[in-house]
Amino acid sequence: MSDKKDTPERPAIEPPIQAHLGDQLKKLYGSILSEPIPEKLTLLLDQLEKAERKEREGLSGTTDGGGDR
Repeated sequence: MSDKKDTPERPAIEPPIQAHLGDQLKKLYGSILSEPIPEKLTLLLDQLEKAERKEREGLSGTTDGGGDR
């Protein structure tokens, strides 16, 4: 294989433009970061984590019967 990427390169954004865009995004979304996470979303994330953990334990149980406990 060659070291060349299969996808075409994107044009680079000049550092001053990157900095300006970053500042604008921080202004736009900064207040959202300080807002509390809604309880409904927290419950959904907990359910997802439990389902993923159960799936991982099921998969690891089929290979060596153990797990990281």
